[in-house]
Amino acid sequence: MNDNMLGNLNIGGKMILAGQILLAVCCGFYIPWWFMVFRPGQPHNWMAGRAGILLLLTFLAGLAGLVLTLWGDSGVGADRALFSGNKVMALGIAICFLMMIFTSTVFHRPVTTELLLITGWAVLELVTVNKLYGTEIFERPLAIVLCALIAAAFIVNMVLYIAYYRLDAWNAYRLAAVPLAVDGVYMAALAAVIVRLA
Repeated sequence: MNDNMLGNLNIGGKMILAGQILLAVCCGFYIPWWFMVFRPGQPHNWMAGRAGILLLLTFLAGLAGLVLTLWGDSGVGADRALFSGNKVMALGIAICFLMMIFTSTVFHRPVTTELLLITGWAVLELVTVNKLYGTEIFERPLAIVLCALIAAAFIVNMVLYIAYYRLDAWNAYRLAAVPLAVDGVYMAALAAVIVRLA
């Protein structure tokens, strides 16, 4: 990947691209770590041997990807918008609290950090698509399709979040990786689209 391939991206756009790639890589490390550590019927040793290395790589890739995406979102500069980024963040916080109450009272699902991660990821990706639309890298139809995909991923993730404690150990173990795979594939595809259009 050289500068000529990304000639239509400013530094903020390049940070978004790098951030999305790193977040997809984070998912790619997290999935084998999950399968290694949380296999039913064995002790859950998060840091032993290869699991510790995978967890460290997951953390580093995720942190770097988040920082670069946020930095890129704040630095791209946008002449137009599909929606207000501040309103999306406020809506995301409201949805997170509402889902916390809904899932715990209706489904008696223990509240865990996954709920915050699911909601936070959707907000981050919506803001990112909005920013890329604002720079005219994305046209409105593509931006709307991407927002719809984010919404669909959020719904899938929430269904699996609710179902997790209602499944037997083996099905819960297998299905817990699906949200990571969905989000990782989406971010890898988004990065490919950015490269294609830049």
